Amino acid sequence: MASIKVWPLPDTRAGFYRAWPMLSKREMENLKEIEALARGGDAASQYRLAAMLERSGDRESAREWTRKAADAGHPGALYTLACELLSARPEEMRVGEAVGLLSRAREKGGAAAMRQLAVLTALGLGLKQDWAGAVALLGEAAEKGHPAAMRELALLAESVSGKRSAGSGLLVEAARKGDWIALAYAARRPGLLSERDAAAARETLRLRGITFIALDPQAEDQPLSPAMSVSDLAAIAKTFSEQDWTKSPLHDRPALYKVPALLTLDECDYVICASAPLMTPSLVVDPEKGAADHAQYRTSEGALISLLDFDLMLVSLYRRLAMAAGVNWGNCELIGVLRYRPGQEYKPHHDYLPEDANDYSEVRRAGQRQKTLLVSLNHAYAGGATVFPKLGIEHKGETGDAFVFENTDGAGAPYPETLHAGAPVAKGEKWLLSLWCRERRFWFWD
Repeated sequence: MASIKVWPLPDTRAGFYRAWPMLSKREMENLKEIEALARGGDAASQYRLAAMLERSGDRESAREWTRKAADAGHPGALYTLACELLSARPEEMRVGEAVGLLSRAREKGGAAAMRQLAVLTALGLGLKQDWAGAVALLGEAAEKGHPAAMRELALLAESVSGKRSAGSGLLVEAARKGDWIALAYAARRPGLLSERDAAAARETLRLRGITFIALDPQAEDQPLSPAMSVSDLAAIAKTFSEQDWTKSPLHDRPALYKVPALLTLDECDYVICASAPLMTPSLVVDPEKGAADHAQYRTSEGALISLLDFDLMLVSLYRRLAMAAGVNWGNCELIGVLRYRPGQEYKPHHDYLPEDANDYSEVRRAGQRQKTLLVSLNHAYAGGATVFPKLGIEHKGETGDAFVFENTDGAGAPYPETLHAGAPVAKGEKWLLSLWCRERRFWFWD
């Protein structure tokens, strides 16, 4: 059995050049040689030179060389330019142009572009919404050997089929190719890796701070099935249908209710893995500054899973969250993830937003935050309950449980009674997913 290769955790905050390959020491020492090749018209060298210039801080020159590489048809350069276009605010996105660049990159064999096109196709953003077509695009990327696409397809198969073993073969292959999320899953499941590789993987992840993935004791009772091929996994594609989850009401007006087991343990871990590299100190909307800023009453860490961080696994969960909240998914903001360490808290606050002169809160554009949906991504911590002091309600869910509450009434008037707080965590770490749902369309899909 081949040994596992572990790559560094990704720094997704480094900019939109994340698709560039890591540069070797030799390449760094031979900058002049690479520049000469770039000036001679070699597209791969132009893209590498752009990466070096970006990392040295010369972004203007980096973009110039990226555009030259894109003009020459380099798939990585085309993908990078498309990502820049998709990073803008919703109303400023140049989606059509981005789709054109990604389509050209796909024609050149760009696996990263295939993955991004899959997300846009699943969302119906710039392309006709087509879940089966999105899975097929993901399958193309996996067949190209893209580790993240292989992991994503494997775990999506598990999520849709309800069988943990459905994508085991692809999951292990993705781990061997260096995908750290696949490695985290493979290392915790008996029988997927050799004892030596599993121990080495767990220690590597521990040293990098990835100690939060829970071990499901039932995993040992689930036999492995033969590895499925990409074509087999693509066959799982199907249209989303409305589902009827059990809702446990806690209050009438404003409405508060629980949805038990909305996400599985594996799905909760996937959200944690996807958000972990994005974590920064949490922010709040400051109406006076017309911007987000730090506040002493919110001491957690947080992450927003942006359009460029989405994959089909997250898109499928995003749709399910919106359904559970009873809203159109185009009205939902980005998925947020919060991590509270011991002593951290979010003091009493409301989720509805004040208007500001520049509409930073986007209340005039998309309406108020009509509803809030929270999902407990773990429960192995002490303290940390969500408390509604004016309603006398305290909530702390099991892993995967959702909690939904209204922030405004049918006319858009705020409910002051929804004042709530995240109590301090006494022991362990609290991981929480949050989704704010607007009165009107926030994004431009579906």
